[in-house]
Amino acid sequence: MSSINLYLIDMSHASNTSGVDRYVSTLIGGLREYPEIKLHWIHLRNDDKLLFPKEEKIEHYVKYSIPMPQQYNTIIAERYWIRKYNEQVYRLTKHLFEGKENCIIHLHTLNLIDLAVYIREQISCKIITHLHCIPWKGLYNSDKKRFNKLYELTYEDNNLAEKPNPEIYVTNNCELQSYAAPDTLVCVTHCDVDFLKDCIHHYTENIHVIPNGINDVTNQTVKRKNKSKIEKFHCLYVGVVSESKGVLYVLNALRLVKQQGYKVSLTIAGTCNPQFQNKLKQDFSDLEVDVKGRIPFDELKKLYAQCDIGIIASLQEQASYVAIEMAMFGLPIVSTAVDGLDEIFTDEINALKVHTKFSPVFGLSVDVEMMAKQIARLIEDEKLRAVLSQNVRKLYEQELNLDLMIDRTISVYKEVVD
Repeated sequence: MSSINLYLIDMSHASNTSGVDRYVSTLIGGLREYPEIKLHWIHLRNDDKLLFPKEEKIEHYVKYSIPMPQQYNTIIAERYWIRKYNEQVYRLTKHLFEGKENCIIHLHTLNLIDLAVYIREQISCKIITHLHCIPWKGLYNSDKKRFNKLYELTYEDNNLAEKPNPEIYVTNNCELQSYAAPDTLVCVTHCDVDFLKDCIHHYTENIHVIPNGINDVTNQTVKRKNKSKIEKFHCLYVGVVSESKGVLYVLNALRLVKQQGYKVSLTIAGTCNPQFQNKLKQDFSDLEVDVKGRIPFDELKKLYAQCDIGIIASLQEQASYVAIEMAMFGLPIVSTAVDGLDEIFTDEINALKVHTKFSPVFGLSVDVEMMAKQIARLIEDEKLRAVLSQNVRKLYEQELNLDLMIDRTISVYKEVVD
């Protein structure tokens, strides 16, 4: 295989580690064993500590960090100003591209498609857009009324004479270009592909589905303690505490479980605001809840190994790292049957699924009674816990490991430059 000059381009915020951040660092680690991939990471960063552009040679790759301008959200709303910013980004990174062949821009933030297209206008290169999420589904946290309207139109309204205008799904002025301008699209789920086919009329036809994968850190030695139904069961929720992640549905379900006479506790590992902490004290004082906040992964690994049940209550999710981590540790899982979660798990085989409900008045919600029922089933049935644990670990080994993700990704790189 001839050398490929690969340019990962993304943006991040110092205050939050996103799934995209996790993917990029995982991909970079996985490419360490492929010296024929000459790796460059152009990283746009919203960080008060990053005042000037910085170039670093780190092990097998070059990292070029560039501070994002203040009021960036205002700038991306104006095509003129975003182009001016992109010109400066290219001026700073031009030397990374000069004299190089087989160049691929692997783009991980849809807002940056204009930058990728601008670079392609200057040099010979290919563009891959990586669709880590379905943008309009993020509206659940910021504009629930619009989210519910789009959800009803997409999933509930089956009698439409013609497809709606794609513009109604667009969340910024770069989005449609992100689907049409690249040479290849990489999706993390088939849900992404369905979104492109059913909702977006004009997009790049060359599409690949590559699920996320992570490296095994368990040493395959996780042994789960046998428990009887009269003992206390420790449940685990991992992730940012936000509306779309559904933690309030988990709390209400556990209350129902407790009212049935079972002993349960909940550990929450993830960033949460003071308002949520106050709500816990006021509205859920009857439950045993330990809010860890954002913790190091070494501490999180212990929770994955020690807890009895993992609960995922998301109302929208594509390629959840929490789901993959729980699978890797063989944690018996109760999960909502939405989007990518519904693709990852097979009900009754490697997880127990919980339905969502939709009402034109109240919008999308989780079936709390069904969630409580599934949790109670796991407490009651030791054999079921063991089967789910074994099968979900097998799912990780066969479908969600890092080697498989890297192999599939490199195959796309080869196809693009051939």
